[in-house]
Amino acid sequence: MAAVGENIKKHRKAQGLSIVGLAEKVGMTEGAIRHYESGIRTPGEEQLEKIAQALGVSRGMLEDHKIESARDLVGALLQLEDEFGLVPDMCDGGLKIDQKAKNAQKTDVALKAWGAVRYRLITGEITQEEYEDWKSKF
Repeated sequence: MAAVGENIKKHRKAQGLSIVGLAEKVGMTEGAIRHYESGIRTPGEEQLEKIAQALGVSRGMLEDHKIESARDLVGALLQLEDEFGLVPDMCDGGLKIDQKAKNAQKTDVALKAWGAVRYRLITGEITQEEYEDWKSKF
């Protein structure tokens, strides 16, 4: 997974903002943003929240979730089970949505939208760059 600084940079570029532009939007110095993006410093919670708001993403999109192994991934998926209904499909080993979960309907809609965009990528209707642009909005 990408570190916080890499995520800030990715979302900043997706917004078409320069480092100076982002610094101005959040009331920080250019040097601070540069240090965050390069990994020299890590923003505190308040700074990260301001940056996320300026970029129009949730703070979670900028955080490093430290998923480095299959075990870490399963741990993250287990956290998603109760809230979003993401569960293993016993038939094919894939994932499915448990419709009884709190946010199952929203999750189902979001995953179908993702699938539709991936389909457009696979069929050549959109480029990898366009797909990456779509992903960066999350």
